[in-house]
Amino acid sequence: MLRASFMAGNAFTRSYVGYVHAIAHSLGGQYHVPHGLANAKILPVMLKEYRKTIDKKLGKLALISHIASENDSYSTAKQKMIDFIEDLNQKMNIEEGFSEIQEEDINSMASRAEKEANPLYPVPKLYSKEELARIYLKLKK
Repeated sequence: MLRASFMAGNAFTRSYVGYVHAIAHSLGGQYHVPHGLANAKILPVMLKEYRKTIDKKLGKLALISHIASENDSYSTAKQKMIDFIEDLNQKMNIEEGFSEIQEEDINSMASRAEKEANPLYPVPKLYSKEELARIYLKLKK
């Protein structure tokens, strides 16, 4: 695990991470939510947020992972991947949303996530603080 953790950290240092991690960092910092748990809950929400901008890439990943078939469109394959992730979370008893989120904290967390997401972030769309605040509201239980 130590070696795997080191390799992951090394990869992140070279390529950055995305909004799933930025939002998870702010939730961990604000409410001490475990990082892995936060990522698991945030991932399907962000994948849905990206909408059509990730159809091809996530569709290809679904095909390579045998979650989708060659007959599926990229859009269908992408949805199958999102459904797979949500089903996996359910099987591991990972509930949707965060009861910890307090509305009065959302603006400061959105601001921190926006600052973390510099222009080098490998994401299909850079989000504003206001857009990130809307995502935190979606994540609020």
